[in-house]
Amino acid sequence: MTNSTVGTLSATEARALALRTQGFGEAWPGGPVEVLFRLGALQLDAVSVVARPQDLVPFSRLGAFSPVALADAVYGRRQGFEYWGHEASWLPMAEYRYFLPRMAYYRAYEPFAAHRRQNAADYADVLSRLRAEGPLTSAAFAAPDPRRGTGGLRTLGLGGNWWERRPAKRVLEVLFAGGEVMAVGRTAGFARQYDLPERVLPTGLDAADPGRFEAARYLLRRAVGALGVSSAKEAARYYSLTLQEWRPALASLEEAGEIVRLSVEGWRGVGYALPGALNGPLGVPTHPPVFLSPFDNLIWERERAERLFGFSYRIEIYVPAPQRRYGYYVLPLLTGGALTGRADLKLDRAAGVLRVRAIYLEGAAPEDAASALRDLAAHLGAARVDVERAEPASALPCLQEAVVTPVLAGEPPQWPARPPSPETCRAGSGPQDTGQ
Repeated sequence: MTNSTVGTLSATEARALALRTQGFGEAWPGGPVEVLFRLGALQLDAVSVVARPQDLVPFSRLGAFSPVALADAVYGRRQGFEYWGHEASWLPMAEYRYFLPRMAYYRAYEPFAAHRRQNAADYADVLSRLRAEGPLTSAAFAAPDPRRGTGGLRTLGLGGNWWERRPAKRVLEVLFAGGEVMAVGRTAGFARQYDLPERVLPTGLDAADPGRFEAARYLLRRAVGALGVSSAKEAARYYSLTLQEWRPALASLEEAGEIVRLSVEGWRGVGYALPGALNGPLGVPTHPPVFLSPFDNLIWERERAERLFGFSYRIEIYVPAPQRRYGYYVLPLLTGGALTGRADLKLDRAAGVLRVRAIYLEGAAPEDAASALRDLAAHLGAARVDVERAEPASALPCLQEAVVTPVLAGEPPQWPARPPSPETCRAGSGPQDTGQ
């Protein structure tokens, strides 16, 4: 094994590689499920202030699509499955077997095993009812008052104290983590629907357990390929690999030449990439201006995003309102291969309005920001966009003028029907037009 680097990437080339491997600026003939196959995971989240990440991540790459059709591809046509990948995720069904060692780990995890021993009748009842009546949500089971326990065990990324969950919900989460039940769908309220694996896994699926080492090796290489270039730890976190998993896998992949070290301009440590990374196009891809979900794969790793784009981003949902810098649910703006702004957005579903509580142009042209807002509103089915505040404030008239045309239901957006005047936009394009 060699620890030397095999090539060098400029900062622009590293950014371009990351964008290209994440699929920006490409055609997607296979539709939204192809995005899942390409990225290897789509993070799930219940927060729907604008839209859930599984509805936004494909949109940012291929434009408007049907989230219902994507969910059907995952749950109905069994092209994907739900499990703990990068947090709760949709994952390609063809890669199911590489998560079997993780399921085995959770079955043997002592706090879960102890809970199962202490509540054997509950586990038997849940499995029996699923076998007879499935699929079922946790609400289908009797739910007495939560029973508190000792310790601070948290529930696999779901938040809250695991021991304070309803008994049936706790049982289902343990069974789900261990692969003994699976998700067969989600309700309109995003509740998971559980069923037995034999009713979920497609016939003929390769379900041979590769073992913990080979699984980690496969997933680490998959992550490096999806990220384009990253540190080892960032690649490991793509699929939540533990230190004991990713370090031996990294050494093996380097020894075999399946990943290589690169020197990246501005990075303190080395970057890891697939061997062909330097052979492909290294120019920034052309793509439409687009807002990214806070849980987009491109920016999962905030420090990596800052190295690549010079853009500091943190989600402020859990920050007290008076202490927020940008807003409650802020989406970064990607234009010209760079992160050039952000907006605090809320979809008012009752009114059919995408509300822009604040938009911050940090290099973005107002026209590009307006285009991204229009496209996002069209995807979400909003009839109009209301821009309340902008920084710089001089950009507000251009933005408000550029988003006045309503979305025509069922038709592709044709905004703006009357483009904003050049004078208005020049007046609001920020510092780059002031000679600074």
